[in-house]
Amino acid sequence: MRKRGQVTVFVILGILIVVILAFVFYLYGERLSIQTKEDVKFDTSTIEPLKDYVQDCIDSNGLEAIELIGNQGGEINPGFYQNWNCVSPGNCDKVSYACFTTEYSQCYNKKPFMKEFVENELETYLRNRVNLCINLDEIRSSGYNVEAGEFKLDVSIQDYSTVINVNYPLTITKGDSILKQDKFSKQFDVPLGRLITVAQDVVNLEINSPQGYVDTTTYILAQNGEVQLEKQTYDDSEIYIANVRNDLYKLQFAVQNYVRLI
Repeated sequence: MRKRGQVTVFVILGILIVVILAFVFYLYGERLSIQTKEDVKFDTSTIEPLKDYVQDCIDSNGLEAIELIGNQGGEINPGFYQNWNCVSPGNCDKVSYACFTTEYSQCYNKKPFMKEFVENELETYLRNRVNLCINLDEIRSSGYNVEAGEFKLDVSIQDYSTVINVNYPLTITKGDSILKQDKFSKQFDVPLGRLITVAQDVVNLEINSPQGYVDTTTYILAQNGEVQLEKQTYDDSEIYIANVRNDLYKLQFAVQNYVRLI
């Protein structure tokens, strides 16, 4: 009788264990199934370097281009410029002209739509450089299959920031896992748009003021001290250097205005 009672206890315990397991599976089975499916997906930590890689290409090339724009009067490769701030012979800032004339009259505005002009300069320069910088063969050599769509890049200049947007459809596959990414963006917190407005103001003053004279102190006061404006004379040209107060980024541009010589 004692042995029969022990067997009965074990049978009851076995049934209880089966019931408990069935109950647990009923409650958490769906969650466990989802977790199993998630484990099949890409480990995002292995894909994140791709995003960082593209962002780094935009970052490094974008920063270089924006610095060139500031030093060279809004142009990447100036064709008509005044050498300035020479560190050594042949190592000068090529400051392009924003307003120019060879006559004894007001200079004419060479960049009447300067913001759009600069955006186009940046887009043209960066489109090839960023595209070439993104070497997808490095990803493929790591065992991934990579399909790339059409590469597009655009630049938007705001008063206190410049945004570079890249649309580049990428499909990364490995086994049964797929990851798609098509948009990349980088914002540079530089007051380029604000300084372009300053350059346009100066050009208008050069054209419309008596004898083409611009009083930088008066202009700074009119801007409530928000911007700083320096003017240096070099040969027959004026080099203007503009920056926003407490910001190191500068836009320098050249003006040749013979009306002041009359």
